[in-house]
Amino acid sequence: MEKLGIKEKKKLLPNRTVFHGIVHGLSCPLIGKIKIDVQFGDKTHFRCEPIWFEMKMSGPKGIITIAGDYQKSLTCAAASSRLVESLVIAEEKHLLDRAVAMASEQPTIPSDPKDAEYQGSFQPAMETKKIALDPAHPE
Repeated sequence: MEKLGIKEKKKLLPNRTVFHGIVHGLSCPLIGKIKIDVQFGDKTHFRCEPIWFEMKMSGPKGIITIAGDYQKSLTCAAASSRLVESLVIAEEKHLLDRAVAMASEQPTIPSDPKDAEYQGSFQPAMETKKIALDPAHPE
C-alpha cells in the first residue's frame, strides 16, 4: 500500500475472499479490497478507469504473494467441472429414483371411475346432487 502511495488504511474495504491451503491447515482472508484509478494508454491516447484490487494477505512471516500457473488453473477448472457435472447427474438420478418410487406407491386408478372396487380418498362434506352437464348426453 505504501508503494502505491495509499497511506490511509480506511480506504481498504472488507473482502469476503478466503484462500485455503496456502498456509497448511489454515484459511487466510485477504487484507481487503480497494478501488484505484488506473490510466491506460499513452500521453496522447489514454483512458482512466477505477478498478477494484484485492490486497495481498498476511501470513506468519509477512505478506504472502501468490504466483499463478495457468496450466494448473486450467487443469483444476476442468477437474472441478467434471466433479460438478457428476454431482448434478447423481442428484438428478436421486430425484428420478424418488419420483419412480412415489409413482409405484400410488394406487392404480381404474379406467372406469364407477368401478365398485375403487374407493377414492375424496368424500363430499355434505349431500350432493347429480346434475347433467350436457342435456344431449345425460350419462
